[in-house]
Amino acid sequence: MDCISVENLTMEYVIRQRKGFFTFQTSQKVTALNDVSFTIKQGEIVALLGDNGAGKTTLLKAIGGILRPSSGKICTYGEVYTLRGANPGLLQSMTPRQNVRLLARSYGVGKDDVGRFESEIEKFCDLGEAFDRKYSTLSSGMAGRVGFGFTTSLNPDILLMDETLGVGDKNFRKKAEEKSKAFMQRGETILLSTHSLNLAKDMCSRGLVLDKGDLVFDGDIHQAVDCYLGR
Repeated sequence: MDCISVENLTMEYVIRQRKGFFTFQTSQKVTALNDVSFTIKQGEIVALLGDNGAGKTTLLKAIGGILRPSSGKICTYGEVYTLRGANPGLLQSMTPRQNVRLLARSYGVGKDDVGRFESEIEKFCDLGEAFDRKYSTLSSGMAGRVGFGFTTSLNPDILLMDETLGVGDKNFRKKAEEKSKAFMQRGETILLSTHSLNLAKDMCSRGLVLDKGDLVFDGDIHQAVDCYLGR
């Protein structure tokens, strides 16, 4: 079963620049994605590779429903969550525990399941007393644990990850990789944007390579890495 279907997706932006204080703006059209098509089946973990500016984040935002395509079609089947960087939207003035309790209900966690949900995240984050300190006082690595733990504990059908597994220390990254692999074993789908080629080869069996908005390769992860490196 196809979990993500992208057909002839084009994403264009218009950049306006003012020449001077008394002169009119000029407009320039930029194509971030150009006629991109692919499908991802349920349970696949797929790497999204490409240089900065290749269109990776734009593609994830389009699949996640944050950006509207200029043309083309995107179909997803199941709940989709996007995790980007260390903070998926947690409030700086609250503790991780308070954030989890507040946001759990907003994301559809049942009233009777909030306690279990909170305990699962607290155990995964392994922050000790810092789980009850203000989020703003946490290091980037500690904050990354909370963000990743919260999003992955929601058990989405499709998880879009934008450079998320690069946050935190070595031990946390290992735990995050293990939890991501558990997604695949349960049949969930992950599209992972990363610059870490070793991570991509370790976690994924397939890779998509973007170059200046064009999808230039779709296939075996080792061949995808070779394509990205220009071999």
